Amino acid sequence: MTTLLHISDLHFGRILTDVLEGLERSIRVLAPEMIIISGDLTQRATAKEYQQAADFLSSLNTPYFIVPGNHDLSTFRVIERFICPWRNWKKWIQSDLEPQFSTEDYQLMGINTARKAGFYMDWSRGRISPSQIQQITQQMSHAPQQQLQLLVAHHPFWLPPQYEARHLIGGRDKALTSFRGSGLDLILSGHVHIDYCHVLDGMIISHAGTTTSDRLLPDTPNSFNVIQGDKNRLTIARHHWQQGEFQLSQSQAFHRESGRWHEA
Repeated sequence: MTTLLHISDLHFGRILTDVLEGLERSIRVLAPEMIIISGDLTQRATAKEYQQAADFLSSLNTPYFIVPGNHDLSTFRVIERFICPWRNWKKWIQSDLEPQFSTEDYQLMGINTARKAGFYMDWSRGRISPSQIQQITQQMSHAPQQQLQLLVAHHPFWLPPQYEARHLIGGRDKALTSFRGSGLDLILSGHVHIDYCHVLDGMIISHAGTTTSDRLLPDTPNSFNVIQGDKNRLTIARHHWQQGEFQLSQSQAFHRESGRWHEA
């Protein structure tokens, strides 16, 4: 049975040290085969923050899969943002902004949804482009039927109604239309610092909150998700930081029927 750990929005530069240590303890206990990180590794995209993040990643004794978020672009160093926006990411983290990874049991497809500018005032918003949609859809068309298909992005494809002011990812409707019936099983993301799981158009949308930072919303603790199962049945366990450790908060079970996922 596949076991994946989904963390997000670590925000080195705003780290809660005790929570980071608690995450490291949880990783040792849970022993996932892969750690998925859905963006915002840093707070201000400085070299110091990237170095701290790189030290954390190098300390893991577990493979990891990571995509960038909007905070991994410089906000205030404008020349850097427009001329060489991913210089520090490529220097300290990895050269690939859209990694791919595949085993017999599952395939991870990463996309970079952060943009250095947009036709709106809030440049923290993300977008999925037509070429990214086409690439992901084509990739899944060649995948084995028994292989679990996971898309990893930073920005949300669905939000609970009370959080919709945070904005969904641009290009979402075209993406979901293309992904519907393509074999995509899960979309993993972060950005809004809340954790939830929701079935949308037969696909599971799973969000992790901020796992290790102090940038918390009211009544919303640090969190991560553990995904276990296969192409037919999945369990997503949401863990919250409580009383000095990460504890299981809620577990949701899903089953796949006629090519669509349903919550059990």
